[in-house]
Amino acid sequence: MYLFAFRSRTRSMRLYDLLRSGGVECEIINTPREVSASCGLSVRVPDADIDRAMGIYEYYRLDALIGVFYTDGNGYKRYR
Repeated sequence: MYLFAFRSRTRSMRLYDLLRSGGVECEIINTPREVSASCGLSVRVPDADIDRAMGIYEYYRLDALIGVFYTDGNGYKRYR
C-alpha cells in the first residue's frame, strides 16, 4: 500500500476526489504517527494503482505534501 501524506486536510480530500474521478481505488485514513506528528488525513492507494495515482498527483501538483510512503506491513518507507 502507498500513502500520500499532506499537512492539509483539504489537500488530502482534493487528491482523494481527483484520484476517484480518475478511476483510482483509494481511501482517506488518519495519517499514521510514524509518518507525521500532525493530526492530518492521508490518502491510501493500493499497489496496483500507484502509477496512475502518481500521474494524477504530478499533473495537479497539490501543495502541502509531506511525502509519498510505501508500507509492506512493517512500517512506512519514503517512496517520494
